Amino acid sequence: MTIPEYNHLIHAIAASADRGQVIEDIRIYTNWVLVKTGRWSLSTIFRGMPGLEDKPGMDSWMGDWLGKPALESALELLSCKETLRRAVGMACLKSLLPVPTSIMAGNAVMMVEAAAARVPTCFIGYFREAAEWREMGRPVNIVELFPRPGDIHWNDAGAVLAEAQIVLMSGLTVVNETLEAVIQRTPNAQVRVMMGPTVPPSPVFFDCGLDLLGVTLVSDWTLMARYAELGGGSIAYSPPGALEKINLVREGGRLCERLKELAGETR
Repeated sequence: MTIPEYNHLIHAIAASADRGQVIEDIRIYTNWVLVKTGRWSLSTIFRGMPGLEDKPGMDSWMGDWLGKPALESALELLSCKETLRRAVGMACLKSLLPVPTSIMAGNAVMMVEAAAARVPTCFIGYFREAAEWREMGRPVNIVELFPRPGDIHWNDAGAVLAEAQIVLMSGLTVVNETLEAVIQRTPNAQVRVMMGPTVPPSPVFFDCGLDLLGVTLVSDWTLMARYAELGGGSIAYSPPGALEKINLVREGGRLCERLKELAGETR
């Protein structure tokens, strides 16, 4: 399995983007970016990432991008190594991608809950459910670049990643260019999931070894904007009705059967 280099991956995702839109609005908050082209879309601002730059706040003006062709702007911003510009670029690109019609509603993480109670599971990035399941004594590990108590640093996670049968990762693996490393370090994974507010709704990821994409869409941008204005961090606590979670699945029937097997639900 060959994982495209970052720029090739971004261009592959962008192949299905709407080419007729311009950037209509950009909203920047402590933890989030909202961008409007034909519709509003969301991305997290990831700060302190190795390989990316956090420029001083005085160099944060993004108003010059308003009115510019959205796809070309998204690709230029995503090629930049600066955190803010890459976040705006990802939100912009997401807003241009078609919303898939063949989807499964609901929270992607809950689809693997029964299986994660039985088999070694790794979350790459912090998720509230992961911490709760780990506290319950389930075979769950959290791998982080900035570990909290109980987490494992990415550099020290070789053993738990190698034995993991279920791997769940955030969209940060795209933004910080670690997707290829995640795939290589999880050779025994039976199910790989990418989920969260930065994940683009693109089937391109299925060719990279992923089985399920948990995508977050903006349903009511005013609710989400107010939450972000007040410092809201986790989408788990976003206002009801602000966001919608959908799932893109590669071979949905086969994935469901695999999860049942891992959960011990088949004979």
